[in-house]
Amino acid sequence: MSRFRQNLRYAGQYFDNETGLHFNTYRYYAPEIGRFITPDPIGLAGGLNLYQYAPNPMTWIDPWGLSGEPIGSENNPFNSSGAARREAMRQAGIPISQQPTNQSRNSSGWEYRYKVPKPGGGTIPATVQQQTMDVSHPDQPHWEAGKVKVDPRTGETRMNDYGRPKIANPKGKAYYKNKCGG
Repeated sequence: MSRFRQNLRYAGQYFDNETGLHFNTYRYYAPEIGRFITPDPIGLAGGLNLYQYAPNPMTWIDPWGLSGEPIGSENNPFNSSGAARREAMRQAGIPISQQPTNQSRNSSGWEYRYKVPKPGGGTIPATVQQQTMDVSHPDQPHWEAGKVKVDPRTGETRMNDYGRPKIANPKGKAYYKNKCGG
């Protein structure tokens, strides 16, 4: 009986039998020491350590080894709006399995409102908003998520000029590809 050998490794690496290293298209990775054996081909744009592995291979998708940008960032957007929405929710600490208490849509896209648990009990309002017409990011659709800003004196939700709740910092933000020409 012959043995089958699988040369594909984690995150798209290919095991090179001759060197015993994992090949990533542009350079070799040594799993025993947890680093590459040649410098990053994009130089310092990938970080100060030219031999380091990507910070998180589950969220940094870079099949050619040239991006250096986390998935969902402005320069490396998700392929779908849904994936970007879920990432913004994760960043903001809103459970992606939770059902919204309210939803609406305007010319900029969808908005979902949630009640998320707060430490010590109770809930606090949160919002997830699709941004397709953000003047500070033209032609870069994205989702923003976070806790709703509340007036400390009145307890009322602070609204923006478009009738949506303002989002408190820190907030989650994830970009996705513009399917209409972008």
